[in-house]
Amino acid sequence: MINMNIISSRNLELYYGTFQALKGIDMDIEEKEITALIGPSGCGKSTFLKTLNRMNDLVPGVSINGEVRYRDTDIYAKDTNVNLLRKNIGMVFQAPNPFPMSIYDNIAYGPRLHGNHNKALLNDIVEKSLRGAALWDEVKDRLKKSALGLSGGQQQRVGVARALAADPPILLMDEPFSAVDPIVRERLGDELLALQAKLRKTIVFVTHDVDEAIRLGDRVAVLQVGGVLAQYDTPSELLRAPASEFVATFLGRERGLRRLSLMTVADVEPQRGPVVEQTDTAHTAAAANGEHGGTWVAVTSSGRLLGWVDGDDVAAAAPGAAVSELALHDFVALVTPATPLREALDVIVRSRSRIAAVIERADDPVLLGFVTVDEVAGGLET
Repeated sequence: MINMNIISSRNLELYYGTFQALKGIDMDIEEKEITALIGPSGCGKSTFLKTLNRMNDLVPGVSINGEVRYRDTDIYAKDTNVNLLRKNIGMVFQAPNPFPMSIYDNIAYGPRLHGNHNKALLNDIVEKSLRGAALWDEVKDRLKKSALGLSGGQQQRVGVARALAADPPILLMDEPFSAVDPIVRERLGDELLALQAKLRKTIVFVTHDVDEAIRLGDRVAVLQVGGVLAQYDTPSELLRAPASEFVATFLGRERGLRRLSLMTVADVEPQRGPVVEQTDTAHTAAAANGEHGGTWVAVTSSGRLLGWVDGDDVAAAAPGAAVSELALHDFVALVTPATPLREALDVIVRSRSRIAAVIERADDPVLLGFVTVDEVAGGLET
């Protein structure tokens, strides 16, 4: 399916009085994708986010030039129905902002506003939305209590759940996970990706965390101070080819490692290595060991990895002895084609042999070959 632009800005400029906060931003936000906005403090990330649902109208002294369109609607046209616009574009604010009502009523607010008053349906929406915000288990026994009694991080997640419950096609999120601890933050990111896989919404979110932007975003927009769009690209291309010295510096020295987290073992070419079947002789194993200059030989049964035998045991084996007669050791450094290269690199460097065996699946260990640091590094050249 080919994605379509759902929001577009053209030569967008925004001023607070005489101060220019955004400068000539051209951006096409793809429907059903997650777009991350990153950049240093004061670069205009949150300001740009608010232009997408016309929240800047609420700020005195703001003037806007250029164009922002939602589908065929000019967001800033005088005849645009702002209330209808905001029903289609949900917002999660940076600061915790629950309404002064119960947790349940906070989440049910949007569906009720849209005319849904069926109790069974509301109960289902509330539970699913709170689960999506990784909050259900913490509050399910106190849904009728005030949301203002929750911790700051919990209140922020109520805001996420409330936006999810309203079910808008577009969701704008201003640092939605900033008030939670790193463990919960990662869990929330996983929940967001799981929800996106099911619901396929258009999500635009602001973050200061480069790793979070790279992990969650289908596209990433890097802004620099002055409200300038420095680069707008897929995470992989952003890391592979920064458009400027500013972007390269902002992404940091771990740019290569971050790119490895986006690639998998399937992106590199495994090496065959020393491999014999368990029915082969030790002589055959010795030949395989000598060909690859190693100190061990992998052993398979009908192509499935059983383990490895030591090169010294192979050399000391009696003439005609079978590989099955030798001591077999488990392979502990295992990866699959779906393993991220960054994880594979960690497995390799912790392995005594500095090599990992590539198997088809954890439950089906068909041996596909071996990868070393050289293969991982080679993946970055593509």
